[in-house]
Amino acid sequence: MSSPSILIINPNSSKSVTENLKQILQPPSDVTYSFFTAPSGPAQVDSFTTEVESASVCIKALEPLLSEHDGFLVGCYGDHPLIYLLRERTNKPVLGIFQATVLQSLAYGTGKFAVVTTAKRWEAALDEGVLALLGSHHNYAGTFSTGLGVLELHSAPQELVKERIVEATQKALSNDAKILILGCAGMSGMEEIVAEQAGEGIRILDAVVSGCELIVGMVRSDMHAKSK
Repeated sequence: MSSPSILIINPNSSKSVTENLKQILQPPSDVTYSFFTAPSGPAQVDSFTTEVESASVCIKALEPLLSEHDGFLVGCYGDHPLIYLLRERTNKPVLGIFQATVLQSLAYGTGKFAVVTTAKRWEAALDEGVLALLGSHHNYAGTFSTGLGVLELHSAPQELVKERIVEATQKALSNDAKILILGCAGMSGMEEIVAEQAGEGIRILDAVVSGCELIVGMVRSDMHAKSK
């Protein structure tokens, strides 16, 4: 059986976000991670319009790469249309980091999960996304935003970034969350800020790390089934 190859897709055109992921993500010894950045389009995805724009740009550039990889992870924390465009074009596993963290949170079964994210817009959008995915908000404590854009997470003064993440984390904890999700690819590597507030007994999920773990498992299962 050949070594699995996973393509991690940054659907915005900000190379700095992709470079941050390259520094943080470490594949299993027998797995290869490759990275894709949207060649043009919005620098950050923060609306339905920018989701559609980024999906349109990405799918054209990704189509020639579908035969080169065994699985695809879309690194935008939302129900990004690129997930469905890819699924129309390949029967290989395709996963979004939003779906990955929700499923992993439910699998733990240790209480409600909450999302700590960037722009205010995502609070209502992720409320809708969780309801569409699960059919209820029973295990969901809510989404709490920092009010910062994905690019501001790294360009704004880090004291301000930390302050906003702390505020959002405290709101999530006060709403009885037992699992805290870093709901943005740009937040990868910032779990220590959340952990300082969370204390013992609170799980913290980095969305891209969770996505990688699940897509690797899906690809391994897929490849195993095909080898029989």
